Amino acid sequence: MYNPKNQVPTEEEIRTQNAKKLNKMNMDKMLPVLPKKTPWQEAVEMLLTNNLEKDVKITIGKKVFDCHSCVLRTFCELFTSTLRPGNNVSLPEDKVTADAFDIAYNWMINSNSNCQRGKLLDLLLAAQYLCATKLLQSVVGALNDERYFSNVDALSCYAEACSKGIDSVAELMINRFGKSFLVLVSSEEYRELDVHELCSLLGSDLLGVHTEVEVFYAALMWVLTDYQERKMHLRRVLKMVRFELMPSLVLLNFGERLNELMPDAVDLMFFLLHLAVINSQERSSMPLAKDGLRHRIYIRDPKCPYLHLLENRTEELSATLFRDYIVSLEDDYEPFQARITEVIEGETAQ
Repeated sequence: MYNPKNQVPTEEEIRTQNAKKLNKMNMDKMLPVLPKKTPWQEAVEMLLTNNLEKDVKITIGKKVFDCHSCVLRTFCELFTSTLRPGNNVSLPEDKVTADAFDIAYNWMINSNSNCQRGKLLDLLLAAQYLCATKLLQSVVGALNDERYFSNVDALSCYAEACSKGIDSVAELMINRFGKSFLVLVSSEEYRELDVHELCSLLGSDLLGVHTEVEVFYAALMWVLTDYQERKMHLRRVLKMVRFELMPSLVLLNFGERLNELMPDAVDLMFFLLHLAVINSQERSSMPLAKDGLRHRIYIRDPKCPYLHLLENRTEELSATLFRDYIVSLEDDYEPFQARITEVIEGETAQ
């Protein structure tokens, strides 16, 4: 009996079958045959900037901004449940400057927005007042980005944050440049700090130093930059130095050379050194981690010219050696940062 299943297909039949299979595969394959659509974010931005009517006014000082209520409610918790179409809202100029609000609103409606470095802190204050969490995160990210925000910029930003009372940003900036404190000591930005900014800096635990003697010399360098104007701040500045962290021999050597200091500093230095010697003797037998003192971040730079003096404790570190060292570090941030190491806990720091 004839069975078609046993029949060998002809070449024509094989070609037809293969063509049908290929056609089915092509039908299942995803191909870019549809016209490309505009990304939703770009479409929304175009709608906001070109078509959707602005329905609220924000007044800051003498400047009036026409805005979209939906945008402000989306990005600013300050407006989430209060802003309605047709509202005219006045914002305090001491909390949100007109320039900062302009930058902030531009950030809300555009995927690409920029801010001058000098206006970042005003933008941060605006974001805080508006409760714009994502914008705040974006600003903090910019402040932490070393590609665009150098450590000298961070020092300037620290000073500005101090002047504006933004302690959290001041601390953030010290955390940024703290280990490179010695590189910045010879900078113009350091010399131009006001006394409040300097004392806040010298009072930080985040400064990277080999020894507290360097903090002492850095403090004196600031005073001597404009001695006649700054000598009135000597007491306040020198109280930021932790003399109790210096070895007793260094304290005694300083005591023997008080006559070399400026007259305004002698009595104060005598008192501070005397107190430090007593405290140092009382704590000399305590381990570093349990001595009850606030320490710095202790570092080691293999190119430090007086490193052997610190390790052998054979000689006192002179002001001249310190000055020559920090001058050599000018514009040396990246190599310095790459070569320094942090002293491990329990290792002698002096």
